[in-house]
Formats: sequence, structure tokens, C-alpha cells
Amino acid sequence: MTSSRSGRGSARRVLAIGPVPPPPHGVTVMTAALLDAVVGSGWQLTHVDTSDHRSIGNIGRFDPTNVLLALRHAADFTLALLRTRPDVVYLPLSQGVGGFTRDALFLVATRLSAAKLVVHAHGGQYREFYEGRPAFVRAVMRFCMARVQMVLVLADCQSHQFDGWVSPRVDIEVVPNGVRDEWPSGPPQRPPEGTCSVLYLGSLLPQKGFLDVLDAMPSVLRDVPNARFVFAGKETWDAETSARVRERMCEPGPRDATTFTGVVGPAERRELLETTDIVVFPPRWNEGQPLVVLEAMSAGLPVVVTESGGLAETVCDGREAIVVPKRDSDAIAVAVTRLLTGHELRARMGAAARARFLAEYTLGHWTSRMIRAFDAAQGRPGCGR
Repeated sequence: MTSSRSGRGSARRVLAIGPVPPPPHGVTVMTAALLDAVVGSGWQLTHVDTSDHRSIGNIGRFDPTNVLLALRHAADFTLALLRTRPDVVYLPLSQGVGGFTRDALFLVATRLSAAKLVVHAHGGQYREFYEGRPAFVRAVMRFCMARVQMVLVLADCQSHQFDGWVSPRVDIEVVPNGVRDEWPSGPPQRPPEGTCSVLYLGSLLPQKGFLDVLDAMPSVLRDVPNARFVFAGKETWDAETSARVRERMCEPGPRDATTFTGVVGPAERRELLETTDIVVFPPRWNEGQPLVVLEAMSAGLPVVVTESGGLAETVCDGREAIVVPKRDSDAIAVAVTRLLTGHELRARMGAAARARFLAEYTLGHWTSRMIRAFDAAQGRPGCGR
């Protein structure tokens, strides 16, 4: 399915591929934002919708439905490519086998046009993904990426993810994520003593660190008995992870202090951010730049994170966040306890987080950077890096 949106005139055309919510996750949310970003920009955008509105657990899986969807989307894209003759093709690039296999259809089809090809790396695992493939598969991947003119990454530290995969002549542009400011008049005021509420917001996957938060709870509760933990997100765990959760929830302290909400919508998400004191998101693997951290910063909340992927450039330890080692539940417990028992520290870090959000990570900043990237890809004068 395709749709079009226009800016000021139609001389410049971008053909964008990508899914939109539901389910909400980084790529779908930012693709939806892109559809609005072109309004008034001077670009005419045609969107090839690759949405799969089933559960987030279906992303990247090899199943009959995904295969049929990939073929249908490839056909839609090829027709749109021939019909609209775009100046730029934009593709959010998958970092999994199933997703990249589908993306390869788009990458190869782009050879039918003279469009400049821009791929967007929303994650932080592309180097590992490429290097973990057999030599023949890596050769196929390089062939598919041979037409790429620009790669968009989320942070400077991710600029080398495509070394050896794309030509050294490819322009690498840093475009950090941005989110809508839900509190334009200022973040919600929280009581001086706080409510001792800790929020984990995101898919409940071991690699995103939620088990480490669970393991930190007993220590936190010994020092802060009235602490409460909320885990909001899709429960996409295997049998081993499920057993770990059940074991932890059999303990009286964690069991009585924990709420699992499941997936939450935008209104519930906002309410959770308004009623919590800190956000904890300690991924074990290299994340891109998690939107939940930007949302917490927007709400004026301090965060506890690991130095993972783009997070190392998004927040500074001791200023907007407390940065802990990966897989270290003891360090998480110390950081959470320190924030829950230190109102002045929470307030100072929350104010710093809000200020950095306004300076770097609003949706307006992201929109401007995306339009400049499209301009640069087309080769407009004065629009380079």
C-alpha cells in the first residue's frame, strides 16, 4: 500500500519504505514521524507501508505470512519506484536475517532507478550482524548495499558499523532520534519526597536488561521498603526467562512491590512517566538510541542506563543519568537506591535531562536533521555534513 504527502511543491521526491504502528517500537514510531516531517519541507513523499500489525514478536521471523508480506511489499515498492521516479529512496535497514532478506528485495529493486539510496540504521548491532554471516552471504550483502549513497546512524560511536560492508565513499550522517514533547509547558511537578516508583518501559527481553532490574529489586527493597517497580512492555520471553521471573515473583518483597502492565498505549505511557520517579533501562547489548530514554528525559526524569550503543552519547554519567555496567544487578540496585533516597539528586538530574532533551532530542530537531540529510543525499549546494 502506498500513500503520498507533499511539502512546498513537488520538484523533489522521496520514496520512503517502512512500517507504522501498531505495534509501537523504534522503527514504526520514527517512520510515522517521517510522514509528518515532509509537510512544508519542499519534499513530496510517497510511502510504501510495510506494516505487520501483528505482535512485535513476529518481526523478522521466517513464517508464511511474513514471506507473503515481503513479496507483496516488494511488488508495491517496485511499482511506486517506476511510477514516482523519486530523487531519493529511504529505507530503515533491518539488522536481522529475516528482515534484511526482505530489505534486499528493496535494495536490489532500487537499481531500476537513478534515485539516491539512503538507509537508516536504527539499531546498534549491524557490525555483529554482518560479521556473523558466512563469506558468501557477506558478499551478497555487499552487492545489495552497493547502491547506497548515505547511511544515517544515531550516534558518532556507530559511524563505523558499516566498515567493510559499504563503500568508503558512502556518506555517514549522524541523525539522533527525537520524540514529541508531551509537556511543552514543563514536565509534571513531583512531590518532594517522591513516591519511590521505578519504571522499566520497553520489551521485556533479557538483552534489554529487565532481568537485571528484577534481580536488583530485593536489595533496593531492603533499603527502601516502600519502593514500587512497574514493568511496562511486551512479555516476549522464553521458558528459561519465564522461570526466572516466576522464581523472583515468588519472593514476598518483589511480588508485592511489582506490577507488570503488558503493552501500554500512548496515554498510558504518558501517565506512567508522569507518576514515576526514575526510569531504569539497562540493556545488555548495543542499543541504537532507545526512545524510552528520550521520553524519560522529556518528562524530566533521571535514568539508570548502561553504556550501550548510542546511550553513551545521549546521557552523561552523573549529569542526566547514572551509568552502570552491563549485567550488573548490584550496581543497578545501588543506583536506584541512591536516586530514590536523594530527592535533590533526582531533581538535579531530572532538570539536566529535560534541558538536554530540549537542546538535542525534540521531534523538531530530528525533523530538521532528516530534511537536511535528504537535501545532502540529493546533492543540493551547502547541505553537506
